[in-house]
Amino acid sequence: MAAVGCLGGVELQEDPPLAQQPRKGGITGAVTPAAKVASLDAVSRVTGKAYPADSFDRTSGKFAFKNLPGDATYDLRIGTTGGRTLEGIDLDFVDHRMLRLSDLRRKQLGLPAEAQREFTKDDAAAMLDYVRELKDFCDTRRVLYVRGHGKRATALVEMIRARDYYDRKGNEIVWRIELWYFEYRYGGWERVANQERVLHRKRIPHSQWSAISLEYYDALSAHIEPNGHCKPVEFCIPDKPDVSRGRVPNRPPKIDTEPHVLGMAAKDESSAGDRPARSPAESPTGPCRR
Repeated sequence: MAAVGCLGGVELQEDPPLAQQPRKGGITGAVTPAAKVASLDAVSRVTGKAYPADSFDRTSGKFAFKNLPGDATYDLRIGTTGGRTLEGIDLDFVDHRMLRLSDLRRKQLGLPAEAQREFTKDDAAAMLDYVRELKDFCDTRRVLYVRGHGKRATALVEMIRARDYYDRKGNEIVWRIELWYFEYRYGGWERVANQERVLHRKRIPHSQWSAISLEYYDALSAHIEPNGHCKPVEFCIPDKPDVSRGRVPNRPPKIDTEPHVLGMAAKDESSAGDRPARSPAESPTGPCRR
């Protein structure tokens, strides 16, 4: 029951909640060829918690995760029999749930919606310029993904320190994979301070680092809606590793690859020639070709 009070003859009443408690849901789909799958789980980048698959058919590749918290995104993580790791990547903006509640509150109060803008190839280029020109501890930085959200953006960045540094032991490599968040403010893009999300941070011998096989595919990311619904995930494991999506064994620290850019305005998605990235349509979804 809503709390009701009285102040100076004015009746006060608590507003109803903006959103209902999310329902639990599940993730279903298929990963093929099933014979290549050694392990399968779902990871929340927000909590860091991993959930094992409740079922996986070794013939068809069909899988199911059950009773997962709703209104949340999960990245499927596949370990292959050949030693590769393929993961989804949650490219939602860091405060996307709070922003959605803010929109609901604006509507409830009859206030105008937040001003919107399109995310363009120039915006994507600004992200790349920021990472390229950054001066910090790492000597190599590479953008794997950029996801535009209008006036906000998310970037998946690989950073490496291969040169000598204080207290370095032998030929150690410092290797990091992080999610960075940006906002468009006062006519330019600014990185949101102290909000990076660390996926990997290692200081290991070069021989161990050189053996890492890790690729990120946006097609392996699944969102469970507040009502518990989730679109099925259909994924075909590529025959060959894709160095533009992560780290492939026995490659040098510095690699020049084009980032994968999502969320661009339609006019930039359809343009050709000088855009700074490949289309997400290249993601290997759907059944494997026989």
